[in-house]
Amino acid sequence: MDMETILKTNRIIAATEQDRLAEAMDSAACAILLMYGKLTRLMAEADAISQASKPIFLHTDLMNGLSNDKESFRFLSAYIKPTGIVTTKGPMIRAAKKEGMLTIQRVFLIDTTSLTTTIKNVLENQPDAIEIMPGIAPSIIAHIKEHLPQPIILGGLIWNRQQVAEALANGADAVSLSRAEMWNDITE
Repeated sequence: MDMETILKTNRIIAATEQDRLAEAMDSAACAILLMYGKLTRLMAEADAISQASKPIFLHTDLMNGLSNDKESFRFLSAYIKPTGIVTTKGPMIRAAKKEGMLTIQRVFLIDTTSLTTTIKNVLENQPDAIEIMPGIAPSIIAHIKEHLPQPIILGGLIWNRQQVAEALANGADAVSLSRAEMWNDITE
């Protein structure tokens, strides 16, 4: 499975914590970004994660009990079996890809320097998708798409359907959001 295929089913991605994982799995979202989890609970839920009906990406920077090193990704690949990971760290993107996981590189755009650095880092790391934060800045999407071929996911501070529509109208391939009431929205 690749990111383009995942994003074709729906352009809403559920960003959630472990306590709301079941709700996210039951939603119409095309994928789940699992944030703020604990490794011990991941182990207990490993079968559900590996057999989930929709792709689950673990935000490894925010997982308790998991260090960001190559061995962590070997462990995740062998025992938890998520579809992929989300991280801000380039070396972790490369380590996860070596283990056969899809990767989403999360970036924070705050100024022109961060934009230039993002383009350089994404070209170097080759993630499968890029999550740009904050998601309420869709005007930058066209510029990024001129330089990078990966799908663009906007996330962060997206609170209403108008912001989702604006992000998608400006070229975002998907949006990730934590508002459960919007996970069942269907986008084309």
